[in-house]
Amino acid sequence: MTDQHCPGFESNKQLKEVKVVCPACKADIEIFADELEKTLKCPKCGQSFDPKTCQVPSK
Repeated sequence: MTDQHCPGFESNKQLKEVKVVCPACKADIEIFADELEKTLKCPKCGQSFDPKTCQVPSK
């Protein structure tokens, strides 16, 4: 066994998880913070949406 990681591991290991809710089916989805700038497709219903407008406030 080695301690090797995939390329880009070091630059991505500090990413935070963000919770969003699909506006169509209300499914809870966890994404990484760098995905907030992309259009997402809900894995449950297939609807595309802007995750910046669907963030769940952190407690």
